[in-house]
Amino acid sequence: MTEESKPGQEGQAAGAAAPETVTLPREEVESLRQKADEYLKMAQRVQADFSNYQKRVARDREESARYLVERLLGDLLPALDTFDFALRQPVPAAAEGLVKGIQLAEREIFRKLEGHGLRRIPASGPFSPAVHEALMRVETDKVAEGEIVAELRAGYMLYERVLRPAQVSVAAKPASSAVDSPKD
Repeated sequence: MTEESKPGQEGQAAGAAAPETVTLPREEVESLRQKADEYLKMAQRVQADFSNYQKRVARDREESARYLVERLLGDLLPALDTFDFALRQPVPAAAEGLVKGIQLAEREIFRKLEGHGLRRIPASGPFSPAVHEALMRVETDKVAEGEIVAELRAGYMLYERVLRPAQVSVAAKPASSAVDSPKD
């Protein structure tokens, strides 16, 4: 005793009533539309905020990974200074081979560190307080005022961040040696 469905009754259970249609006043329909628009805008803002959050987290994670080696490189800078100091010393002829070995080791170490974003700050040209630290002023007329005269200690950057500023001496105008005396 199965009940067969008749055409027009598909999707309706036997004996189920058709859904009722409710007519709402125009003001209430408009109010419901406004609420629906508010909810849509709120959902769009939440979606935009979440998207911005994801981008910020990805950017922070990338920057964190990029500068992860910063502390290690900072600890290695004194070793690079030692290489520089050793290579600036006068060398007896018998030690030429040793000096070449030290130069090769320094170049190889620095090449590897450059692969991780380390680069030396140039210590020539005009003084820039963003990357240089002036330790002395040298009175000279051979170089324009404000130009770097000598590097006292190398400075380094990790990508765009200064790890240690280059310590330099900067040219200053010579003080006039003749004292102006009033004429009678």
